Amino acid sequence: MRIAFVLASAVLSPTNGIVSQGLSWEKGLESLGHTVELINMWIKHDWKSFDVIVFFGFSVYVREFITYLAPVNPNIVVAPILDPDYSVSSLKLYARWGCEKLRLSNGINALWRVKDKIKLFLVRSEFEKKYITEGFKINSKKCVIVPLSVGMDTGNIHQNAEKEPFCLHISLLMDERKNVRRLIEAAKKYQFRLVLAGVIRSEEDLRKFQLWIGDSSNIEYRGFITEDEKIDLYSRAKVFALPSLNEGVGIVALDAAAFGCEIVLTQLGGPKEYYGGMAELVDPYNINRIGSAIKSFIDGRMSYQPQLSDYIIKKYSLKVVSDILEKSLNLEFL
Repeated sequence: MRIAFVLASAVLSPTNGIVSQGLSWEKGLESLGHTVELINMWIKHDWKSFDVIVFFGFSVYVREFITYLAPVNPNIVVAPILDPDYSVSSLKLYARWGCEKLRLSNGINALWRVKDKIKLFLVRSEFEKKYITEGFKINSKKCVIVPLSVGMDTGNIHQNAEKEPFCLHISLLMDERKNVRRLIEAAKKYQFRLVLAGVIRSEEDLRKFQLWIGDSSNIEYRGFITEDEKIDLYSRAKVFALPSLNEGVGIVALDAAAFGCEIVLTQLGGPKEYYGGMAELVDPYNINRIGSAIKSFIDGRMSYQPQLSDYIIKKYSLKVVSDILEKSLNLEFL
């Protein structure tokens, strides 16, 4: 198959999850013999030549794109990458709110307007599938779950039996939904060692972040780290915490689990579906729940490893996920 991948919106961060998902799918499909083209809109494309055109994410811009594209090539797939922090009822309202004459719309309303031109939706969890099928009134047969794969090469994953007693977190640290401030407060209150790594976009955000940490000697900020540094931290950390206010999957937590880290995870949204009941789920708004869960793992009072690592590697390797993706596309388009 010849497949086009299209980004729905601009990307600024080098660690963007939508880009990571697309590049992972590209690698997996090409390993199975398919050709994937990452679309550059500055050059001309023969849109009829593609067997499938996959959009990653959604926006008002994509509505117009699909409207003009469908008569040329109707083999359109959308991976909506929907990470809602609102109810399905709210989604229904957003989807139907819009007026062409007044030029009023939003990304969700835009998707509603072209949903019948989309042949297949690829979602990452039952949670996301519920929002798409119920919120947009999409037939469940048109909505297929393709889980995300572990971000690391599972052949190179090694577990360190001598884990060090600290908690690791990697993210866009000042993104409000990552909930880093409450994680820091939990580390202060429960006095566990916390290592934070990731991108901070501005000097103003960095100053604010440093104020959150204050003079706490048990909290360490590493900044942006390389892949080798990430692997080193995964290998040594006893716990990885992702207590997000809303999250799609959280590949960093999957990677950490594969490397033998215990996982403390938000109870909200779809991420919990990936761990087979072997992650400690917490209310992300509750500092005590976050802190006590992390401390229980660090103190050795609770553990899901190494069973969790084996489960993640077996179920979410790139090969396994690529086979699911290929089968989903073949059933619809071949």
